[in-house]
Amino acid sequence: MRPLILLTTGLATVRGMEQRQLFQNYGDAVYQAGGQPVLALGMDEELADRADGLFLTGGVDIEPGLYGERRQEWCGQADPVRDREELKLFSLFMERRKPVFGVCRGLQLINTALGGTLWQDQKRERGIDGHEDGKVHQVCLEKDSVLNRLFGEEILVNSYHHQSVKKLGDGLRITAASGQIPEAFEHVSLPILAVQWHPERMTGKDRVTEKGPDMGPLFAWFVEKSGRLI
Repeated sequence: MRPLILLTTGLATVRGMEQRQLFQNYGDAVYQAGGQPVLALGMDEELADRADGLFLTGGVDIEPGLYGERRQEWCGQADPVRDREELKLFSLFMERRKPVFGVCRGLQLINTALGGTLWQDQKRERGIDGHEDGKVHQVCLEKDSVLNRLFGEEILVNSYHHQSVKKLGDGLRITAASGQIPEAFEHVSLPILAVQWHPERMTGKDRVTEKGPDMGPLFAWFVEKSGRLI
């Protein structure tokens, strides 16, 4: 039986009707790794009880008030409904000690949930450029981390983010970095891992980012971790 992986979604209003949105390659990456992707359409405890893993996907910015800061003009669009849903789901999965994997916004959501903060725009606030629009750059992987065991010491990854970790959340350790920007972290005692890049665009038949390693092993790790609960 395939492990049941819950994928979070964005919300939008299309022709006056609410719509859940998610790029197909998120689900494809999970399925190709042996998991069964299911869209999260709520945040109740039954979801956390039935699903084997939680995949916090990419999307719009997180409302700054959630990490105790005032919104600046350079902060992008937020989605309060999605913020509430994902924070609740993360809490439920964390309580159950079930695996959680975050990508881009997902990393920032986890950091926020654990008491961390974010730079609302790393270019405006730190003068750091070159991490938007799918640009490829190198990241260094910390020894004895999941990423290090999967990919070695250095890899090339894509970038689609204008925000980044400012203060690290409780219980997290940085396991990949590009200069001053944390690019990945793991929880010190729980099965929680997140990356700032988009690995779903670096694997599969419709791979978007050609440079860098195939990220299939990362999804396989997450699905296998989730499968141990079955």
